Amino acid sequence: MKIAVLIGTLALSMSLSAQNANVVNAYNYMKDGQYAKAVEFIEPAILDAKTGASEKTWRYRGEIYRLIAMGEDAALKTQFPDALDKSVESYLKANELDAKGNYKIENTRSLGALQIASLNAGNEAFTAKSFDAAIANYARSERIAKAFGQVDTNAVFNSALAYEQKGDAAGAIARYRDAIAAGYNKPEIYRYIASLERKGDNLDGAINAIKEGRTRFPDEKDLILDEMSYLLAADRSAEAEESVKLGIQKDPNNAVLWSVLASLYDKKATDAKDEADMTNWYTKAEEAYKRSLELDPKFFDSYFNIGVLYNNRAAYEYEKCNKIKSDTEYTKCKKVADDIYVKAVPYFEKAHELKAEDVQTIQQLMKLYAKTGDQDKYAAMKALLGN
Repeated sequence: MKIAVLIGTLALSMSLSAQNANVVNAYNYMKDGQYAKAVEFIEPAILDAKTGASEKTWRYRGEIYRLIAMGEDAALKTQFPDALDKSVESYLKANELDAKGNYKIENTRSLGALQIASLNAGNEAFTAKSFDAAIANYARSERIAKAFGQVDTNAVFNSALAYEQKGDAAGAIARYRDAIAAGYNKPEIYRYIASLERKGDNLDGAINAIKEGRTRFPDEKDLILDEMSYLLAADRSAEAEESVKLGIQKDPNNAVLWSVLASLYDKKATDAKDEADMTNWYTKAEEAYKRSLELDPKFFDSYFNIGVLYNNRAAYEYEKCNKIKSDTEYTKCKKVADDIYVKAVPYFEKAHELKAEDVQTIQQLMKLYAKTGDQDKYAAMKALLGN
């Protein structure tokens, strides 16, 4: 019996000695730069009950894999593709086992370097369009930060970008939301969420995201413009008008905003129930289009749309004229309608100058030249259409 106990004790001692030797050998190979050999010896050591409970074992393992991951040997990195993960895992375990905190500063410094390396690796993978790899690297950076009670908002945000680029809209929105919750404090994040919601045909979701952003950034011009755009798409004209007016307050020299405001007034004129109201909104629309053109004399849309405005206004007058029985009164009425109609000529001509290939503009000019009896210009427009 004594012999058996002695043999068992001797075997245990030899096993412990062997594992201690593994740790020492791993360290020595690491110092010699033979990292693959160091791995051979450190892996059995972490599985042993005694050496696997030692902070030193895990710290050495973390250092070995850190040197592999952050070194220049491409073949070695290929041999150990998860070196960064194992290094992080090891240093976190070392800190956990370091009850007295003797190596806390050293381990924390190494983890900080690994966090930076993870973020950089994520960025490199993102640039290379390896979005799954980017997401994995950003997640590692987040994990390290979380271990110290922090949040790596850059990693969270970049992860959202990666999800978006790989086509995972739901994943991207969730990660953008995580970034907001983590304190990412930039207005564009709400625009990104809204854009993804819009692409997913969730227009209400897009509007809500922009409104949420405007609650935090009420004076942000891009959010105001996006809100206007989404509200218009949702046919919520009254709300859109308020956004446009607010946008003009922030950016009074924005020709696009004035043009959009004019189009909203134009719609109000079309929807008006009585002539006085209609005339009021047509006048406001005309003024807004002209203001847009003062600010940007090369803005095609405003030239074309004010031409359409005059067409619509004239059409209303022609309809009135058709109800008149008296020739004298009809002639007077038609003169008013004609005068309004031909006001569109210089605007459509300018639109044609800016976009000579635009078919709708050419068609409008053909009608106007026919009306004014300008046969040469009519023939020129007709030729452009191949007629």
